[in-house]
Amino acid sequence: MVSDAGDAGSAALWRPFADTSVWNTPIAPSATVDPNSATLITDFSTIAGQTEFWINIQDYSVPVYWIDAAIAPVVTVMAALGGTGFRMGAADDGAVAGTGPAPIPTGAMPAAGTDQHLAIVDRSARMEWAFWDADDSSGSWTAGEASTQDLSGDGVRPPERNNPWWAGHGPRACGFGLIAGLITVEEIREGTINHALVIAYPHIRSSTYTPPASSAQGTTTDAIRTRGILCGGRVQLDPTLDLSTLNLSPSGLTIARALQVYGAFVGDYSGSVSLYADASPDAQATWRSGLLGNGDAQKIPLNRFRVLTIGTIYDNMN
Repeated sequence: MVSDAGDAGSAALWRPFADTSVWNTPIAPSATVDPNSATLITDFSTIAGQTEFWINIQDYSVPVYWIDAAIAPVVTVMAALGGTGFRMGAADDGAVAGTGPAPIPTGAMPAAGTDQHLAIVDRSARMEWAFWDADDSSGSWTAGEASTQDLSGDGVRPPERNNPWWAGHGPRACGFGLIAGLITVEEIREGTINHALVIAYPHIRSSTYTPPASSAQGTTTDAIRTRGILCGGRVQLDPTLDLSTLNLSPSGLTIARALQVYGAFVGDYSGSVSLYADASPDAQATWRSGLLGNGDAQKIPLNRFRVLTIGTIYDNMN
């Protein structure tokens, strides 16, 4: 029984967004495959030195701090780019910087690595405060991007080309919130992930995106306009693949099932083919107990994925 918009299957297993959200909707058996799927997956699965999944935990992932916003202390964050929820102090929608309040717990730390993601989540209020390039080393909090997201909604921001443009930006390159697609301790303990995951990889296509993405990856040496799956592209592990033949760990099997049933959305650039698990200190301590390791998804074959039909494409350059 689903008790509310954020629960999945039981009161003990929580997930963000409405049950009707694209993040929480299983892929239909009738789902169609994109005409370019074979080419895209050949590239996805044969990047030199990156032919296996890596689960980001210690570095370049997302530490989640679960709070009660009604009693949590509130700090002011100065964001170089203030998205939804962080426009206080901006003279107009064209102003880039903005400040906003956030219930960041004392002692909270952003993720190790250059992205320095940080997520604050109130399950009861169904709200996320999320940051890219978060830092408090100066004694006050700053961020490269800061925004809130209503976790009772559909989990999809408007395209960044719409007015106001800043509403389409989130802490990930593709506009996603940070709790979206994240592997949590509860899910691995329960052996069930009831939502799509986020993947990132070196050859993500730059400059273009498709919903549920709302912005695009910038061009880099690896991420270019003419190759790869664009932001928001949905991939699915072959649903006919017999997972019992892969010799996966219990945690790896849980992840593989989710990739068959819900798939994953391309959400960011990464130097490896990456999935993401909660990187908070408490979660890391639990993962280290043997529950989840960086290599638990390595036996899931990348060449057995398919790209589902890509919908409307937006171009950040136009």
